[in-house]
Amino acid sequence: MHKILVADDEKDITTMIKTLIESQLKMCEVTTTSNGLDSFIACQKQKFDLIITDHKMPFMTGAAFVIAVRTKENESTDSPIVMLSAYIDAQLKSKLKIQNVKFVEKPFTTDDFLDVIRTYLV
Repeated sequence: MHKILVADDEKDITTMIKTLIESQLKMCEVTTTSNGLDSFIACQKQKFDLIITDHKMPFMTGAAFVIAVRTKENESTDSPIVMLSAYIDAQLKSKLKIQNVKFVEKPFTTDDFLDVIRTYLV
């Protein structure tokens, strides 16, 4: 069973992504959070096979969450991360690529999104 964390402050988006993944990709269990801080706490409690995060979230941005997860000594440090965003400036994108973050720009198609997710769930 693949464990996936989806972090986005827009409940419609987390619900859509959770439903999409669980219906189209078998053997996936999706946990959702609504902000970067709750996402970081979730990563302290369990290891995820994949983390999908939005950038703009309350309490801790997606970028701050990524850096916190990558620098904190925990089991999720090496989990693949996909960041969803309508816009990420070049400097931030460069900084996060060093953290091995894959970017998916909003809006995205269902097929393109699932293709990205499948690459991490081998």
